[in-house]
Amino acid sequence: MRKKRMKRAVSLLLAAVMTAGLLAGCQGEENESDGGKIKTALDVETKLKDTKLEGEIDESKTTITTLLSFTPEPAGHGHPYVEGGPDWSIQPLIYDTLCDYATQPETEFKPVLLENYTWEDKVLTMKLKEGLMYSDGTPINADELINNMYMDLSNLQLLIYAESIEKVDDLTVRVKYTKDSSLIITYLLKSQLMFPSSQYGEWAAVYKDIFENMRELNEEGDYDMTEEGQKLFDETTLDCNNYLPRMTEIKTSGAYYIDTVTSDEITLKENPNYRDDLVIDTIVGIRQSSTEAFQIAVQNGEMDLEAGGLSTDLALQVAESNKDTIRQVAYPAFSQWGFCMNVNKAPTDKLEVRQAIAYLVDTESIAPATEPGMMAADEYATALPYALRDKYLSDEDKSELTSYKYNEEKATELLESVGWTKQGGQWFDETGAVPKIEITGIGAYQVCLIMGEAVANKLQEFGIDASFVSKEVSAYSDYSQSGQAHMVIDGFGSSQTIQHPYEAYSGIWWYGKRMNLTFPTEGKLIWKDDVTGEDFHYEEVLNDLKLANSDEEASKYVKEIATFFNHNVWYIPVTDQSTIYRIHNDKLSLPSVPTGEVVYDFYWSGNSSMVLAKLIHSGEVHYVK
Repeated sequence: MRKKRMKRAVSLLLAAVMTAGLLAGCQGEENESDGGKIKTALDVETKLKDTKLEGEIDESKTTITTLLSFTPEPAGHGHPYVEGGPDWSIQPLIYDTLCDYATQPETEFKPVLLENYTWEDKVLTMKLKEGLMYSDGTPINADELINNMYMDLSNLQLLIYAESIEKVDDLTVRVKYTKDSSLIITYLLKSQLMFPSSQYGEWAAVYKDIFENMRELNEEGDYDMTEEGQKLFDETTLDCNNYLPRMTEIKTSGAYYIDTVTSDEITLKENPNYRDDLVIDTIVGIRQSSTEAFQIAVQNGEMDLEAGGLSTDLALQVAESNKDTIRQVAYPAFSQWGFCMNVNKAPTDKLEVRQAIAYLVDTESIAPATEPGMMAADEYATALPYALRDKYLSDEDKSELTSYKYNEEKATELLESVGWTKQGGQWFDETGAVPKIEITGIGAYQVCLIMGEAVANKLQEFGIDASFVSKEVSAYSDYSQSGQAHMVIDGFGSSQTIQHPYEAYSGIWWYGKRMNLTFPTEGKLIWKDDVTGEDFHYEEVLNDLKLANSDEEASKYVKEIATFFNHNVWYIPVTDQSTIYRIHNDKLSLPSVPTGEVVYDFYWSGNSSMVLAKLIHSGEVHYVK
């Protein structure tokens, strides 16, 4: 079934490309005609235009059914940091954050467990709300917050940047940092309270000892663990990870606790000691046991809302069949798919060849056909998703960059500039040989299959010998880093955790392996800019970006790195992804945003469960009569 759906999607894509006249050699015109535009789920005109509904609250309806990810017992358990435990899908609903967080439309923290916080002179002071309790009734106080911080040392970067952690009073904790960076404290302020001392206290005590006694200052003025500390840290983590309580034994800090778990469903009930009264007292999560089962559940109307993955054609079918009742909200996923270019293997080792390929990738036609919520990606190849690019780069900044919109003439000029010639519809390189381009991606992923096949076909039509090599998930990672392929399909630039350009650009250490970059064995990352011919001190600028204390300051460093990527075309983005949240129940009212378009809103930001948790925190989720 999956292969048939993928082949159909590829056929739709190639038909759209043909209709648009691209294979006949259009010169970069935008695809505006009805014949050239693939209709997507968001194009469906729905009756309901807003997520908020007017009407009297129906207090008899208190359950939301949605799609959640979880591992059933016996493999499933209650340790949130061990595979099989509550993951990204369950955590936001059972563990509250210190602050809810979003970067859209502006960077903002809304206190949840915190009453307030201050950040001044490298000191973060956090005060908890009074009367907080876990689901078993034990209090949440400063000691519990500190216990959680020690348990979460590696994630919060406290080991590196925190000079001290101090209990001020029963509700207040003060952290002194080595750097004055608002980005560093983001990791802490948006963290979840997941580790009650009654269950994790013995391990937290060891981490505290490491923090206080087994660190040393490095040359940057930050902290590294000593060899003794690292050894003890690893041993303690291994021991802690052997603690696997049942899911129903979790003491939760959030709105819900786990009541029952079956192979197909998980039921979350209202935390009886929660600080607020909840209108929605039960969440039923349906597990996606298979793609087909999920599709049937959606078509049968079994869920009130969900943001699961559907094929492009099925998402369109669902929207059209339910246009009188369905509401669709798209919001930035802070992720993209594109081509990591091999910069150390001919012919993509030449800048002009990479630029020519960028001009031949018609994102306007490819992106909508890959998956619901996909749109054509950044034409400037800055390696940033739109939500970050347009927040940190002005129109003037972008005007100084090269636009790589579809343009066969420019591609031809670039290839001829390095001695390539075209004879009988076939390109030959400067040595007279036929250059080959190999594209690889995960064949089981629809987005990879469509992108790979479409671009390989386009390059072939243009006269370049190109092929798409599909890889199984298990073989993809090693092959993608082997340096054999010229173009590797992956998601460089994604930044779903902190929604910041630093997260996107720091991915170079991982995705750079797919670009076959040469990493120095010592010293900081320095690469030559192929346009300016000068050394670009990548790691230094990235560090400056991390330490920027405002969006305005960050923009300066974002521009430098974005320009470097634009110059060198190490990554050709194809799709910029939005998550489509489908609200199937036409009686469920949520905080107000318009439907049928991409929104940049505080609540509608993050993964689907983060969104649902923030919506619950808003106090505006209810049914109407």
